[in-house]
Amino acid sequence: MTHVGNNHAVSARRNRRLAFELIWREGPISRTDLVARTGLRAQTISNIVRELQDRGLILESGRSEGGRGAPQTYLKINPGAGSSVGLHLDRDRLSCVVYDLAGQPLAFREDVIEWTDPAAAVATMAAAVKLTAEQCEAADLWGVGVAMPTLQDAEFDEYVGSPGWQAWSGFPIADRLQALTGLPAVVENDATAAGLGELITGAGRGLSNFVYVFVGNGLGAGIIADGLPFQGAWNNAGEIGLLSWPENLDEHPSGKTPFSLDELADMLECSVTALADPAYLAVLYEKRNASLMRWLELNGRRLRLLASIIENLLDPQTIIVGGLLPSSVCSSLVDRAYPLQASPAARRDRKMPRLQVGSLDRKAAAVGAAMLPFIVNGSPEFRRLSLGRGRGQPIDAESLFDHVTGSGGTKPQDEAPSGRPAYAPAAP
Repeated sequence: MTHVGNNHAVSARRNRRLAFELIWREGPISRTDLVARTGLRAQTISNIVRELQDRGLILESGRSEGGRGAPQTYLKINPGAGSSVGLHLDRDRLSCVVYDLAGQPLAFREDVIEWTDPAAAVATMAAAVKLTAEQCEAADLWGVGVAMPTLQDAEFDEYVGSPGWQAWSGFPIADRLQALTGLPAVVENDATAAGLGELITGAGRGLSNFVYVFVGNGLGAGIIADGLPFQGAWNNAGEIGLLSWPENLDEHPSGKTPFSLDELADMLECSVTALADPAYLAVLYEKRNASLMRWLELNGRRLRLLASIIENLLDPQTIIVGGLLPSSVCSSLVDRAYPLQASPAARRDRKMPRLQVGSLDRKAAAVGAAMLPFIVNGSPEFRRLSLGRGRGQPIDAESLFDHVTGSGGTKPQDEAPSGRPAYAPAAP
């Protein structure tokens, strides 16, 4: 990620976010390193660090030894300074996680959900937030992030979203969830959220440009560019499930989305609900079920073509494959895609595979959703998130998400941020 600061006084809020994000994503890090990475003056960094320490957001973490010059004091995030809830809404299933500011999981739960009824689904989501936060006694929740299919957000000439999600068209999920929980809400596409989860806590940690291929009830891609999502002109970048496949890769024209659990369920002659249990597919894989092997062979070849398209268009550091498949099945899928086609990604100096399996398994989207409030509160580039998604009216994001900037910069620098309750439902 590119980090450039600005010494002008009006950029004070951005500079605080800039320093905070570097400590959050790359700490422990010294003040000297912060100066070098941001281009800000040493005095500016000292002032920002002091303010972040006073707010309890960062801690000192040891000193350098054995080097030239004065020892450097390292800075790291205070894990107890904040937490966040991540929700992954999928067909019939809701995953809920709570993470602390240092990227450590605090709680996890799954619920059956009536996903075709938006009002009922949001009520279940709000209840899951409450129960999960109470389970781990989460303090100072910074917000709730939601990962879900999002192509129903806008009007299209033809409906192109996942089947069954039409009822969500225009539904203000962020507004409703915020009203029920008392927590600021951010909604993101599930594939993009999964990519963020891998970026911050998983296989993409330390990378800045990669693509996450999400295999679920549909097919999607989260494009991570310069350390944050690439959204496209209308926030629909990565909708690879709408691709048309050549005839030799369309061997099972069932009308189901190719390269999806829907297609797999059709080939296995089982319900998609059965595939929601990862153990079901894992057992079939152990037995080398013939239908599953045919699906893997077909989609290994599709993945080979898809990787070539992605590599030639986007030049990523790597492509990470994940979603709702068990790790054993996902690994087999990736193995079958090799050998990959020639592309600029086939470099002799590569230090990682061109195509690899994600490390967060089925939780990737929920984990990425939990990272959304941290990003929107603490990144100078927070507007690269889809902050208007699921809302009926525009919001002032910097005032709504103020844990680092401090109420949009209206608080005196020496005033500590006001705490937020872990769960504050709206009055009936």
